[in-house]
Amino acid sequence: AKLIQYGWEVITEALKQGGITAMFDRLSNPAKIKAFELSEELKDIMRPLFQKHQDDIISGEFSKTMMEDWANDDKNLLAWRAATGETAFEKTAPSDVKISEQEYFDNGLLMVAMVRAGVELAFETMVEAGIIEDSAYYESLHETPLIANTIARKKLFEMNRVISDTAEYGCYLFDHACKPLLADFMKKVDTDIIGKNYNEGKSTGVDNKTLIAVNQALRSHPIEAVGDFLRQAMTDMKSISTVA
Repeated sequence: AKLIQYGWEVITEALKQGGITAMFDRLSNPAKIKAFELSEELKDIMRPLFQKHQDDIISGEFSKTMMEDWANDDKNLLAWRAATGETAFEKTAPSDVKISEQEYFDNGLLMVAMVRAGVELAFETMVEAGIIEDSAYYESLHETPLIANTIARKKLFEMNRVISDTAEYGCYLFDHACKPLLADFMKKVDTDIIGKNYNEGKSTGVDNKTLIAVNQALRSHPIEAVGDFLRQAMTDMKSISTVA
């Protein structure tokens, strides 16, 4: 539970400071390639859901559904919130095992892949819908460390209580639709990409052309250029202590 609860905050602190490129640069070369491959697969799986969610927001379907539940005394919202509080993650206390900052990256390869997939998909989907790139950056990459911080402090149940009801309702709708989509993907997940150090027992060698292609793909995504420009104006952005 500790790796998951605090790992999002540690990983997204690198994201906040230097974008997806900086987050991936915390990984070894073999781990970077593996995380990239995982994130590409995740993007393919989740892209239609991101697009549907955005379409529902633009069309008003999301607001209509949320207001219907509001008129019904938030029956679905409160039921989902209660169910979150009963999950094993919420009920499991973090261990007292010391995890260094780098170990969160080395032992959380899947988390790095998920952050990249989610942030890039959110940015791409919003831009495709006509939202300017600067706004899409703030609503995707820039918001992610803030959410991660609330998870580190209070896990998911309290995170949902802190964010707006609109955001919470959207979270539950997306969550219920996304889990079935990821079922087959998660069946293939082994402990070397979440829970254990990916680098242990593996060769440090990589194919140069593959590594160059991965680095180029990460650095050339539009969110990286937009983020680099916007972060230059964030002169008061502070680093936070992330290792629990």
